[in-house]
Amino acid sequence: MVLGILADDIGTLQVIVNNSTHPFADEQHVAVAISTKTYDDSLPLSEVIWEVGGIPRESFVSPWAIHSPRSEDLVAWQGRVTDQFVDRVVDSIETYLR
Repeated sequence: MVLGILADDIGTLQVIVNNSTHPFADEQHVAVAISTKTYDDSLPLSEVIWEVGGIPRESFVSPWAIHSPRSEDLVAWQGRVTDQFVDRVVDSIETYLR
């Protein structure tokens, strides 16, 4: 389900959460921001959720900070998190939409 953690051209890390059913999956993505600051609804990016890669600082996913980056704006692949973590992120996003 997840493409991975990617950095955009200004260095913002994002979790890509869309799957291949996205109408423009090769061109544009659904993503949420990663921050080093924690808030009540933040989801920690702990070491155990990484399948590959990682990030050097304690960081948190902000599921309310939804983005739609284009593929050409993503410049660095940071790693891959578990599908279970992505499911938690998507479930958290849904709470802001219903």
